[in-house]
Amino acid sequence: SALVAIAAAPFSSAFTARGNGLMSSPNLNSLSSMTAASNLSPISSIINKQRSSLHLVSPHDIMDADFISTATSFLLSRGSRGSTENAIPPSEGVTLTILTAGFAAIVSFLANEYKFLKDKSNVMDGALNKKERDYTFVDLVDYRLDYFFSTNEWAKVILLFGLSYVLVVVGAGLLVIGDSDDYDSISEAAWTSWTYVVDPGAQADAPSELIPRAVSLFVTLGGLLVFALLIGIVGESIGEKIEDLKTGKSRVFESGHTLMLNWNDKSIAVIQQIALANESEGGGVMVVLSQLEKEEMEERLESAINAKENPLDLMGTEVVFRQGNPILENDLKKVSADTARAVIALTPPDFDSDEADANMLRQVLAVKALDKDFGSDGERHVVVELQDVDNKELIKMVAPDFAEIIVNHDMIGRLMLQCARTPELAYVLDSMMGFEGSEFYFDTWPELYGKTFKEITVRFDEAIPVGFRSEDGGVRVNPMDNDVYQEGEEILVLAEDDDSYEPNDGTYPLTAGDCIGNEEECPLYDAVRPPEKILFCGWRRDMSDLISQLDEFVPAGSELWLLNQIPANMRENRLLDGGNKEKLKLKNLIMKNVVGDHILRRDLKRIWDTNAEGGYTGEKITLDQFDSILILSDETAMKSGEKGSTSSDSRSLAAVLIIQDMMEKMYELKKRKFASSPEPIKPPCVPVSEILDTRTKSLLNVANCKGYVLSNQIVSSVMAQVAEEKDINVVLSELFSSDGSETYIRPVEKFVDLDEEDSMSFWDVALKARQYREVVVGYKPADLDYEDAEELIINPPNKSVPRRWKAGDKIVVFSLED
Repeated sequence: SALVAIAAAPFSSAFTARGNGLMSSPNLNSLSSMTAASNLSPISSIINKQRSSLHLVSPHDIMDADFISTATSFLLSRGSRGSTENAIPPSEGVTLTILTAGFAAIVSFLANEYKFLKDKSNVMDGALNKKERDYTFVDLVDYRLDYFFSTNEWAKVILLFGLSYVLVVVGAGLLVIGDSDDYDSISEAAWTSWTYVVDPGAQADAPSELIPRAVSLFVTLGGLLVFALLIGIVGESIGEKIEDLKTGKSRVFESGHTLMLNWNDKSIAVIQQIALANESEGGGVMVVLSQLEKEEMEERLESAINAKENPLDLMGTEVVFRQGNPILENDLKKVSADTARAVIALTPPDFDSDEADANMLRQVLAVKALDKDFGSDGERHVVVELQDVDNKELIKMVAPDFAEIIVNHDMIGRLMLQCARTPELAYVLDSMMGFEGSEFYFDTWPELYGKTFKEITVRFDEAIPVGFRSEDGGVRVNPMDNDVYQEGEEILVLAEDDDSYEPNDGTYPLTAGDCIGNEEECPLYDAVRPPEKILFCGWRRDMSDLISQLDEFVPAGSELWLLNQIPANMRENRLLDGGNKEKLKLKNLIMKNVVGDHILRRDLKRIWDTNAEGGYTGEKITLDQFDSILILSDETAMKSGEKGSTSSDSRSLAAVLIIQDMMEKMYELKKRKFASSPEPIKPPCVPVSEILDTRTKSLLNVANCKGYVLSNQIVSSVMAQVAEEKDINVVLSELFSSDGSETYIRPVEKFVDLDEEDSMSFWDVALKARQYREVVVGYKPADLDYEDAEELIINPPNKSVPRRWKAGDKIVVFSLED
């Protein structure tokens, strides 16, 4: 009777609350009389207490501890069959309390849900305004179930346990009511009902009476449903967990790792450089966060590792991928951005320059918001790739202390300009920027305190001293000879690794760098250059910045010819970038406009200057008259989708082959035409092309194209070096700037009089170069190509051993003057 009262209470509460008369006052009187007759006086008193308000017991009252305790205590004082001889032992109270409380909770939940749906039904009927109802109560139930299962991650588990609980309670109750001598205790009945639920074979041991067997069959069938539900839930949960692992949703627990945000065409090269940097430490951990699917990034990495040409070697470095948005704090926390040693933020693909830079600003702010102390210790920093140099100040404004900015187009533009005038420089810079050979390192050497830079020049057998870093963080590249190394400063060197060099005994003589007599008698190198003629093929969004940089490099009176498909009357507006840039103020350059396609021979044959109205000015030139030819990545091809790099490289490769072929034919024709002339015929220049995809390099070698710059490869190497040591950014910025010490390739005759002293060591040449304030970093023998002389171009071995120099040898230097 107590179980009946408890089970009926929520339903009666729900019905009386709606005033539908299902639990009217007479019904309450009957229930009160029934409970009184059954001697259930505690429950009867509760019912009588609610009679006046027509409200029996609310769902919250059902769960009231006093109510359950009173009902349970009363039942424990009764016998299992109503006699005092068979009174329920106190131990049965635990079972009865659990069954009663659980069943009451389930009934209470169902009653509340029923009331909610009836109320919603009434609201819907009112909104329909007497229109015909186009839904059923079952539709409301489906809607509620859909909401419950989509918003509650434990919904399936709750359903599983709730169904199991109801089966056990109902089965136990029926077994006890069935008056079988085998179930004279509540605990025994509950346990038997549980075995029917979990073990279908348990019904074989059921008593032979009809009611126990019927109960066993009913509960077993319900148990099969529960088991099927259990298998489904477990299988789905495991599948979801595996899917989460595959899609990269789990959190990364790392510290001191390198974090790369976004994925673009530089990502593989960055991973390769970080792996090379970690090689000396036995490997490291690199985490990648991108909106690309984790499986897609893993496939790209696996493809690079299994490539037949230049396969990626991780060298013990672990690469962990996670899918997420780099501008969201939660996703940054998922990859432990706040404990990363360095963060490399790459520009997202398929964005225009301004949109990409705005995205980078948000990424920097997100990192700062995640950890407000990020970078305050000077150890952690963010390397940010930007597209437009005009947006550089935005990043400096929000993160002046921990953001190191690499302006992609600006750096490549300066690099291209240097290589256009000296094509072989691309090999040198490619070797210098990566971790494959020698790279830049800072270190402190107390034994060298008080030494001048000239003295330190010959103090490292396995490194090239380049400059100093002061105590306040300032870097001096190519300092004066008498610049003294002070306590607290660090020496900047080019070395194979940070632990691969140390000072020697300092006994090497410095006499090779001494001037004879007074300072005026030191040799001077005539660097006066005639005006140049330069051809730019293609168009870039930052063309204005590129032209401004070129204007700083070339002598006055030089000509720049622009060959592209943009009409001449539109170019001025394109150079102004819609008003975002100032009008060009050129000091040394004279611009000429040519309309045409640089992959078409007919356009390359007709290089005629065009005025703003589209008419010809009368000035024209041929390819063989140019001192430098620069083929830029095609802006139109780059917008063709994810294969933009390949499309741009295809046009660049075609342009190089056509231009080389045309210039070679022009050169051969001139040699035949002026064979009897005593004047030497100027050989054609080497066209330099910007290559984005490193896989194109092999095609260039097959086609015997020597002038190319792997722009993405070099930018990736620079970003990796700055990630390892933030102050390297200052060094590299100076090497690419027209105001700092740039990289040049000098003829050996500048430093060595081959008629008088053709045999001397590398250190002797380095000391002689100090007379011109130049730092010698390597050399290339005349009988070797740059690729074959890779070990000699930067930080060569055997620096103190004399060698015989000859005409054609090249010296690689850092110098303030061209």
